[in-house]
Amino acid sequence: MTPNAIAEHFDTTRQAVSKHLRILTECELVTQKQQGREIYYQLEIDKMKEIDKWLEQFRKIWETRFNQLDNLLATIKNKKNE
Repeated sequence: MTPNAIAEHFDTTRQAVSKHLRILTECELVTQKQQGREIYYQLEIDKMKEIDKWLEQFRKIWETRFNQLDNLLATIKNKKNE
């Protein structure tokens, strides 16, 4: 998609989208291809999978901690209701 096409899907300026695209390009999460006067951006799925795999180790920790927080909040709520 072009930056204009992407910007249409968000409540932000085209300049903000371009800035994000530049950073994503530097991180190799998107690639750009020039066609005439337009630049098209494409998501690099393999890079996203790599990030997802890396995040998985933290996801388990977060889920455990959120469950512990839920239990603590339920305990506090029950004590208030007694």
